This record gives sequence, structure tokens and C-alpha cells, in this order.
Amino acid sequence: MLKVDNIHTFYGKSHVLHGVTMEVKKGEVVGLLGRNGVGKTTTLRSIMGLTPAKQGKIEFDGVDITHLKTYKIARLGIGYVPQGRRIFPLLTVLENLKTPIIKGKVEEKDINEIFEYFPRLKERINQRGGTLSGGEQQMLAVARALMGKPKLMILDEPSEGLQPSMVEMVKETIISLNKKGIDVLVVEQNLESALDVCQRIYVMEKGVIKYEEKKENLNKDILMRYLTV
Repeated sequence: MLKVDNIHTFYGKSHVLHGVTMEVKKGEVVGLLGRNGVGKTTTLRSIMGLTPAKQGKIEFDGVDITHLKTYKIARLGIGYVPQGRRIFPLLTVLENLKTPIIKGKVEEKDINEIFEYFPRLKERINQRGGTLSGGEQQMLAVARALMGKPKLMILDEPSEGLQPSMVEMVKETIISLNKKGIDVLVVEQNLESALDVCQRIYVMEKGVIKYEEKKENLNKDILMRYLTV
């Protein structure tokens, strides 16, 4: 579904990603782990065309998206939930959910399907996004991305700053999405959260993938070497 092949990404003259290669296969939930500042978010931004790769190739569902504009990448079927949620604080829940719709009216069945995932959002439908709790804002960010009917969801630190009950909700949502046929790439610092939902793990350090393994074959000693300070 997603192939990232030897990409190099820069911020100005600063070389951040050094030949990152990874993939998300059909039906998978894949985790990208690593300490702060190692290039995880930059990898996601490169995939989405927000910080385009200078070298290498990115394919999504057989289409070369390396140099496409972000909106075109999204329309191909990638839903992106950035770190910090980035909802519109002055818009209501319903208005936030409508923002991905390009033409025409929002279908009631699509809204109702979202509320099946997140019944709490239905209770807050006319409430402004900025007045929601952190967990509710995370629900709204995921729900908004789902309105674009993605084939792949990319989540950047979805459990960051959430209380334990909300972290469990995020994990349940990821598992539910995957069961409904949506592939998921999730960036996490929380190892246990990642292991609860991911079938395969990549670990990054200094802009390079240092370790890759299926969940059942993971070496915890190697993982902790790259994840602990």
C-alpha cells in the first residue's frame, strides 16, 4: 500500500532523513518508533508532501506521490492526523467534520458512521473544537481524517498527553479501523501502546531506520537501546 524507498529530506541545508526505507502492506498496522528529534514526524511530512523528499521515491497504492502536492496525496486516499491534533478551535465539531468535503453536501450516513466510532462527538456536535478535552480533540482529529474515506491512516503521536482511558480509546480505534480495511501507520514514543496495535515495528535513530521486525519476533533489548535516553 505504501512504499518509502531511500528518501532523503532536508530542512534548508539541514539533512534530516538519510535514506529512509519502509513500507506498509495491505491489511497492516505499522509502528514507527524512536526518541524525540530522530526524524519520525519528518518522515510523515515527506509522505504527505509537506516537506518533500529531495531524493528517493514514495509510492502509494501503486502511484508515485514523491513530488505531488499535499492535497492531491490526500485525495488519493491518505488520512493524516498530525501531532497536536490541529483541529479548528473556533469551528464546531460538525463544522470540523465537514472541512475535508470538496464538493456537495455531507452525507448523513457518513456522519452517522463517524459517530459509531466516536459517540461522544455526537454529544458535542455543536460544541466548538477548542472547548473539547484533549481526548475529545484527538477523537475529532481522527474523525475528520476519516471523512475523506482514506485507504491509509497516518497518525503522529496519537496518545501524546492523553489520560490512560483515552489512550485505550485511541488503541481501540486503530484496531477497529484496521478491521474495517484501513491500513495504519502510527508514530509513537510509547512502546507498549505501539505493541498493543502494531503487527510490525520500525525504529528510527538520527534520520535512519535502525531496526525492523514483526511484533512476534521483536528483541526488547534492541528496542530499548534505541528508545531509552
